Amino acid sequence: MGHNDDNHFKSAHAATPGKGYGKENDNGTNGRSNEKHRNNVGNDEGWLSDFLAHLWNPQLREAFTKLAWELLPDLLQASSPPWMQSIELTKFNFGKSPPKLSNFNSFKDSAKTDDAMVAIEADISWHSDINVQLRIKPIPKQLTFIPSALTTLVSNMVSFTAGIEKLHVEGRIRITCDPLVDKLPVIGAVKVSFVEQPETVDFEVSVMGGSTLSGLIPSLKAWIVGFARDGLISMYVMPEHWTYRLDPSIKDVSVPAGMLEIDILEAHHIPKGDYLSDSNPYIEMFMRASQKRRTTIQPEGKEATWNESFKLPVHIPETQKLELILYDHDNIGSDDELGRIKIAIRDLKEGQLQDLWLDFDNPKEEIKQDQRSQQHDAIAGTMKRVKAREAEKKTACKVHIKLKYHSMNKEEMNAIAEAQNKGDMDLLYKHPRLKSIAGQGVITIKLNSVDRLVHPSWWRGGHKHVKVKCTFAKDEKVSQLKRGAHHNCRIDETIQLEVTGDKESGDHDCDDIVIEVHETKWWQKNTEGMMVVSLAELKKHTKMAGKKKLKHGNSPDGRLDLEMSWSSYLGLDDD
Repeated sequence: MGHNDDNHFKSAHAATPGKGYGKENDNGTNGRSNEKHRNNVGNDEGWLSDFLAHLWNPQLREAFTKLAWELLPDLLQASSPPWMQSIELTKFNFGKSPPKLSNFNSFKDSAKTDDAMVAIEADISWHSDINVQLRIKPIPKQLTFIPSALTTLVSNMVSFTAGIEKLHVEGRIRITCDPLVDKLPVIGAVKVSFVEQPETVDFEVSVMGGSTLSGLIPSLKAWIVGFARDGLISMYVMPEHWTYRLDPSIKDVSVPAGMLEIDILEAHHIPKGDYLSDSNPYIEMFMRASQKRRTTIQPEGKEATWNESFKLPVHIPETQKLELILYDHDNIGSDDELGRIKIAIRDLKEGQLQDLWLDFDNPKEEIKQDQRSQQHDAIAGTMKRVKAREAEKKTACKVHIKLKYHSMNKEEMNAIAEAQNKGDMDLLYKHPRLKSIAGQGVITIKLNSVDRLVHPSWWRGGHKHVKVKCTFAKDEKVSQLKRGAHHNCRIDETIQLEVTGDKESGDHDCDDIVIEVHETKWWQKNTEGMMVVSLAELKKHTKMAGKKKLKHGNSPDGRLDLEMSWSSYLGLDDD
């Protein structure tokens, strides 16, 4: 059940290991299954593509359009880059051109668990006559020294409409009937997903405003591509999927095939996120959109040291990639991406520690190249030669990490599947190998703000400098130092604490999450207050949010506005 069915299936074409980490492998598995479990549909595949074309009727297009209007407005605004004041979806039309399917393969059963399933894979090609329009106000949100009324006036004057047309998507999809049950209609649920991130996601971007605004197109297209990749498509790349349950009692379980241990140590030559200051760097890492981890934010500088450890479950080692994204944290507006790295799990050696120095790709270089291509040939040629000379001298941003992958056997995966279906964590505590990770997971704490603090002394200008320390057992992390005014202080930072250790060994005796608010002065540190949350209580509710009262400090009326959540590595919680 779940996503573990994918682990045993490999491509009919031999995979060539990459020459180095952080580079895409051109001839990887593409998530295709082992041939002994697979049947090629061959010349009979045309009927299914024709069926899809007939199904792409006005009713289906209207259903997708309604879904887009429900999801996209909030997602667009939440993901808008720092140079946008706002972004509004004003038109959305899917077009009449249906996707085309080819190169079908079908397969059945799984070598990893006892649950039966059948699936079909196909290449998908979609040349859509889609028509999307976005209304954009490009004044940066962070210009706080400009009165808001003037900012709004200027934003309205320079706002423009961007159009998106001629969408082209090339990839491979999987439709899975999982699980198969012993009652009609036999299929418990149908799951649809991309096998990997589509190889091609391209479209044309136009700006309605003439040549004056044409210089915005490369930056705008780069952001839209990133939004489509990270904000939309990643939600449906295996092991993520869209599910339709034919049997409402079926649970959508997700059984890992292994665990990846990640140590983020340090980074050198960190580029600037903007022209005014060095970056406040942090790294986000994930293999699936719903399970992301992130380091703490480091102080401004070109170097950073984290020495932080994480664990991520691996569900499909043949196709999944560990993705590391380096960000510059912005106190106001969205964070700037500085670079990313992808590491194929299939390239890691089982049980062996990999000590790696990797180069981040710089996304801004692609934007600059697109901008130059729109200039006159003579200028573009000169800039290209200058760029080539600069590239020889430039030092890439590097990160130092350690990785170790451990796989699970069929018996362990069956035990996890049984525990997930029954919702019984005790089944795993009784297992000799799984009991050590049964209660492990991650605590995510989003620190929003602190208010009602004791007013600082008049001679300090009414300002406080505040840090927040979060602790669980041996894991301790501290937020950046933030400057507050009078009684209040914005934090706007997310901290994650790893819960590790065997429950029976006593590592979980310290079963409390401790959050402390400290005021930092030149010569001393004062505790403004603290709060304690039981891990058992957080597991019970999964999520907690609101303003919590601070105790045992200088600010007895102080409150901390935060959001907390718990996520188990194995998808289970204690009762």
